[in-house]
Amino acid sequence: MIGMKKEINGNQGNLPLARGLLKSREFSLVLIILVVTVALTIARPGIFFTSQNFEAILNGMVFDLLTAAGMTVAFILWGIDLSVGSVLALTSVITAMSLRADLGIFLSLFIGIGVAIIAGLVNGFLIGKFKIAPFIVTLAMYSIARGFAVVLTSGYYLSQLPANFITIGRMKVAGIPFPVLFVIVVLIILELLLKKHDFFHQMYFVGNNPMASSLSGINTKKILLIGYMISSLLAGFAGILMTSRLAMGFSGFGQLAETRAIAAAVIGGASFAGGSGSILGASLGVLLLALINNGFVLLNGSPNWQQAVSGIILLVAVGVDAYRRRNERRV
Repeated sequence: MIGMKKEINGNQGNLPLARGLLKSREFSLVLIILVVTVALTIARPGIFFTSQNFEAILNGMVFDLLTAAGMTVAFILWGIDLSVGSVLALTSVITAMSLRADLGIFLSLFIGIGVAIIAGLVNGFLIGKFKIAPFIVTLAMYSIARGFAVVLTSGYYLSQLPANFITIGRMKVAGIPFPVLFVIVVLIILELLLKKHDFFHQMYFVGNNPMASSLSGINTKKILLIGYMISSLLAGFAGILMTSRLAMGFSGFGQLAETRAIAAAVIGGASFAGGSGSILGASLGVLLLALINNGFVLLNGSPNWQQAVSGIILLVAVGVDAYRRRNERRV
């Protein structure tokens, strides 16, 4: 009898965990992704479910995964980062210019990443120190970074980059593209930091209630500074990988990256109200959008509809988020 009671209690203890899993945004996204995958497999048998197609999808996702992760961090902090695409472009241009000046791969990468971090530092400092709205600050950085990138290149491509640098974005490790492996490692580390590390987990508290967090002793200014530096750093990584893969620097890289990052982050569970979101959810959001775009290509759909569909998905995700928050306030 005692053993039976223990087993019953153990099963009852697992019920809340199972219910929480079933209600999670990540679980819902996995189901939707599976449905889309099955539908495309049936619609284009022998074309969609191939290693070549999946590799193309993954290679296309790499850059959006990084910018969406950075956007998620900004959302968690009850903010937004509209500068991720422009920082990506500026990093690409600065890195390419450094390489063309024969500064070496290591120093060129250091300079490119340094520029991205400085952009994030400025964003975080103005938002945390002077309480300027993140929308205004990052919109200004959006114009500044993109403007500098255009001025430095006059809108031209910067090609003739070293072969060793181009290899970074095109080589494979155990049959898997290196950029994919790199991004997976970066995102896993960031997810673990947000969930397990005390300092980074405090970002959720700051996003939920900045004033209460400050009164409780949390250094909100420092957390905002680090958060926006992380967002820009990830955009910088995307810029370097894009420059390497495409073998050129270009001020036009990262166009509409902000829109895609916002869509993926919100689809993945991040809220404009702050305090929620996960790197896993944002990654699943990027995957869903990538599968839909891939479906357009395979089904010979007009590419002009891809952006419209992404906008519709974003609108639906925002509506669901608003509905969920309204219900939470009622409870």
